[in-house]
Amino acid sequence: TEEDEEELAERRNLNQTLRTRQLLIDFDGGRPILSLRAPLELVNFPSISRPRWPIECEVISDIIHHIEWDPPEPEPFYQATGHERTPMPVGEQRGKVVYCIDHATKRPYFTCSRVGGSRGSIKSATSYDINQTDFTLEFESRFESGNLQKAVQVGVYDYELTLQTDMYTRKHTQWFYFRVRNMKAGVTYRFTIINLMKSSSLYSLGMRPLLYSERAAKEKGVGWQRIGSNIRYYRNCNQDNNSDTIALFSLTWTLQFPYDSDTCYLAHCYPYTYSHLQHYLKHISSKPAVASYCKLRVLCHSLAGNAVYVVTITSQGVGRVEGRSKKAVVVTARVHPGETNGSWMMEGLLDFLLGDSEDAQLLRETFVFKVVPMLNPDGVVVGNYRCSLAGRDLNRNYKTLLRDSFPCVWHTRNLVERLMAETDVVLYCDFHGHNRKNNVFMYGCNNQGDASLKLQERVFPLMMSKNASNKFSFKSCKFRVQKSKEGTGRIAMWKLGIRNSYTMEATFGGSTLGDRRGTHFTTRDLKSLGFYFCDTLLDYCDPDPTKTTYCLSELAAMLRKEVRERLGKDLGTDCNFSVSDLETSTSGSNSSDSDGLPVHLLNQPQTLHPEV
Repeated sequence: TEEDEEELAERRNLNQTLRTRQLLIDFDGGRPILSLRAPLELVNFPSISRPRWPIECEVISDIIHHIEWDPPEPEPFYQATGHERTPMPVGEQRGKVVYCIDHATKRPYFTCSRVGGSRGSIKSATSYDINQTDFTLEFESRFESGNLQKAVQVGVYDYELTLQTDMYTRKHTQWFYFRVRNMKAGVTYRFTIINLMKSSSLYSLGMRPLLYSERAAKEKGVGWQRIGSNIRYYRNCNQDNNSDTIALFSLTWTLQFPYDSDTCYLAHCYPYTYSHLQHYLKHISSKPAVASYCKLRVLCHSLAGNAVYVVTITSQGVGRVEGRSKKAVVVTARVHPGETNGSWMMEGLLDFLLGDSEDAQLLRETFVFKVVPMLNPDGVVVGNYRCSLAGRDLNRNYKTLLRDSFPCVWHTRNLVERLMAETDVVLYCDFHGHNRKNNVFMYGCNNQGDASLKLQERVFPLMMSKNASNKFSFKSCKFRVQKSKEGTGRIAMWKLGIRNSYTMEATFGGSTLGDRRGTHFTTRDLKSLGFYFCDTLLDYCDPDPTKTTYCLSELAAMLRKEVRERLGKDLGTDCNFSVSDLETSTSGSNSSDSDGLPVHLLNQPQTLHPEV
């Protein structure tokens, strides 16, 4: 038709004028509509992907691989006997240093990175010749996510361990992950980590460390197991009372290795490295059936140049309500690199959403999912517990204007702002790990002021507690908006206008609920939380409001009971009083010292201005 010919001519003229192949041109009632063409190859994974490290990091060439395995029976918490020892640090003067690597902070701040880290040859981390007959343990941690700075032998089978602080900081020791060789089976070894900085820990409530034996994996198909006896977490008593001195704590435990001369690993939680994530994303993106509803892109690059990925999951076409654009759900994880349990929950969520179940198809038809599975790849790579290479906690910097210093959270916030300009974001959730409380729970934001929103932010967590009753604790959920937490993703997204904005906290320990009471979580348990999250989303967004109405009634009853117990008086139905007014601090962290400008800006010399 003449109209078609005119439109084609106009399209050709626009193409010549714009001189770009990146823009797609369409017309709506004669008006040109421009959109970006999708790149030919969204993400190209090399056959062997290697992360970028700060240039001063020595990295061994060994490829570390762990099989996934779940114990046939839930592993019980350690039961204290009351006779556990509390060995005080002995130090190098009275012991033998058997492993020591350079402090990560030998440079004041991050300067540059390289695939594989330092260019030089790997120096020996031991200052003596290892005699295979004396069974002195060989330690190593210069691999992805590894963390051990020094090991001192203080007895025949007794070792003091010092962890690396987060790079370019002097704090945040919690995550540990290292390799041990040259052991003797049937002998009781003692390990004592002497420079932990949290005043309390789940190790005081029965949590056990993890052990992985390569021989057990090869011969029996057995992976990470909870181990340890004589477990104790305590303050180092031989410190002076100087207020400027950081209080240090120790974790001690004993164990027996299953085989002679094995290769074993010890860890705080099930490791989940950046390379592991890349292999997983490569696997899911290579499936032709998945490609129709899953797009993998690079959101940005970290300070070290590692890719931060974003996964978009939705079925083609408009939403289930004809002609209406789909609402969105945003899920992120690993802003704190040592909280590996967040990645296992994230993998469970992705497994569910990318599956072929009817529920997964319904979710894809109903929502657009924007998923950032690893917000802090640099911290994960170097074995940090809390910070990025800026030496700062990214989850205190979501309000930042410093895009180049905090690219991962700046681009995530920008992604959400652009998404909100296009559609409603029903829910935002950031997956975390928690060091001081058992079970899984959520922190949310109390929507005060609007009577129609009263208690609405509590509905989703309450539904989660019903769907995962032996893992998720609604009683542990909090909904306070604290000024000290305004830089967190949860509060920043809430202030953008996302009313259901949460962090989901999974314990490093286990459950105190139902038939799982007193047992540790496995990777399968953590993945199941991703499944339950999706299942709860279906309940929460069910067109039939019955479940939501029931939950709101239950929450109102909880509120009245809570006020009666706390204040000794009844609560009228029209009262604006909220449970959040009764809640204590949500603090599970001490990150106020990791807020503010990145370390490299703090270390800039002051510019001298000539006198006028």
